[in-house]
Amino acid sequence: MSVYAVAHIVHLFCAVAFVGGVFFEMLVLSAMHGKQVSHEARKEVEQAISRRAVRVMPWIIIGLFVSGLAMAHRYAAVFSNPLASSFSIQLGLKVLLAFSVLLHFVVAVSKMRRGTLTVAWSKYIHRAVFCHVLLIVLLAKTMFYLS
Repeated sequence: MSVYAVAHIVHLFCAVAFVGGVFFEMLVLSAMHGKQVSHEARKEVEQAISRRAVRVMPWIIIGLFVSGLAMAHRYAAVFSNPLASSFSIQLGLKVLLAFSVLLHFVVAVSKMRRGTLTVAWSKYIHRAVFCHVLLIVLLAKTMFYLS
């Protein structure tokens, strides 16, 4: 099996884990912020999930970026002329959004470690990352069909 094939498989598994986690958090866990769940129960669940996410998500993100970089070698010519085709524009936008997600993730982790992650920042980061991953998934598929 080629390096590209292995990187592609790793990338897909990591993407499923990351995007699935973002979807679960935005669409399912958001139900905890209603009146049905007590403040104490919400705090316990958030702390448990946060501890797990802080241990697991960095490895998933590292896997995504390392495998993405390994796959990027195949598209060196596309990256050398990023406005040459629909495919190259979409791939470039996908990479830009991926680095934006990474930046949001680094900001969130930094703020969590310093104890400065407010509810407003957390909501912004979650919504931004959610929108970014939706666009990344859309681009990942359309770049092969709209080129």
